[in-house]
Amino acid sequence: MVFNQVRQGRISDNIVAQIKDAVFTGTYRPGDKLPSETELKRLFNVSRVPLREALRSLEEMGLISIRPGVLGGAFVAEMGIKSVSDSLSNMMRLGKISLKDIWQFRILIEPNMCRLAAAERSDWDLQQIEDVISLREQAVKAKKIPAFADIDFHHAIARATRNPLLILIMDAVGQSLFVNMKRLHLSLNDHISIVKFHRKILEALRGKDAEKVGELMSTHLADVSRRLKI
Repeated sequence: MVFNQVRQGRISDNIVAQIKDAVFTGTYRPGDKLPSETELKRLFNVSRVPLREALRSLEEMGLISIRPGVLGGAFVAEMGIKSVSDSLSNMMRLGKISLKDIWQFRILIEPNMCRLAAAERSDWDLQQIEDVISLREQAVKAKKIPAFADIDFHHAIARATRNPLLILIMDAVGQSLFVNMKRLHLSLNDHISIVKFHRKILEALRGKDAEKVGELMSTHLADVSRRLKI
């Protein structure tokens, strides 16, 4: 039997733990449909309320998707960038992860990410970063506030590391930031400063100067944090 009757602890947490274990051990794989609500109630020996609470929690985590209708039900989600970013965004909206938390994470991770990119980057990576910077520079020269392309810059550096975990995490963080930073304001002068930092970081990447690029990224993130009052 995959699932056991809930006998102790918080009922919904116990259900969540059992379903997560079934997914992580491969008993249920991406795309698989979980047993019906009626069957899950019987297997766990619980009422509808804690079962639905557990399923909602699993959906917020991005582990399952709940589809309505006759052919619907709870399905194991295809784990990827969207599920991770959706989970991050949901946690931010629920107040469990703040913008400050994400910024602290970035300050800890991104300088070392840049150091790795300095060693692994290709000419193609450098061109992608150059293209992103050029778009922002053109807007600034025209005295226009550019779209929030800063995320693309950091994505491009992550891809230059060739590390799939870093790429996944930075894409998820970037997508969550894109949604949650629309309400924040950066002036034209702020964007001018950002462009200058991006250009310096790119030149350090060109020169494969790992120490310098790490220091520049750390200073850049601290500067943007101050400007956004995070």
